[in-house]
Amino acid sequence: MSRFAVLALIACLGACSSPPEETASLEALEAASGPVAGPTKVLPGDIAKLQVEQSPAVGPVVADRQHYTLYFNAKDGTNPPSSTCLEPECTLVWPPLLAAGGKVEATGLDQKLVGTMKRPDGLEQVTIGGRPVYRYVDDEQAGDAAGHGVDDRWFAIAPNGAKASRP
Repeated sequence: MSRFAVLALIACLGACSSPPEETASLEALEAASGPVAGPTKVLPGDIAKLQVEQSPAVGPVVADRQHYTLYFNAKDGTNPPSSTCLEPECTLVWPPLLAAGGKVEATGLDQKLVGTMKRPDGLEQVTIGGRPVYRYVDDEQAGDAAGHGVDDRWFAIAPNGAKASRP
């Protein structure tokens, strides 16, 4: 369940019931609700780390440093790379993978395929094969590929920059 769904449920239950005897801290609520939605936080000097992993659902995929599957949007531009996922209603579901200063470490990938593009907000988004890449907020654990095929335009990205598929 996404963090926003958990927080909305907690707010609704709180408004609909008697006052609780104990109030959970913000940290406890965040820990219980899972990963943060929105663009991946990037600190100065951070390096985006990519790796190739085997997804039981779709075969070889590119994953981030936390082993979460990365995706591309078939409606994004590739030459030059450009993102159509710019509004909060998109970026909260499909957080772009960011790289401070365009720094990307990509173990097991052809370095010629790995790059970055500047988003309108000035942040650098990682690209693979010219495709901007994203995480999917409903992937609940490392290795999930629940976003593959969503709206027939979001696909897990293979190490060659194409749509992931079982060999």
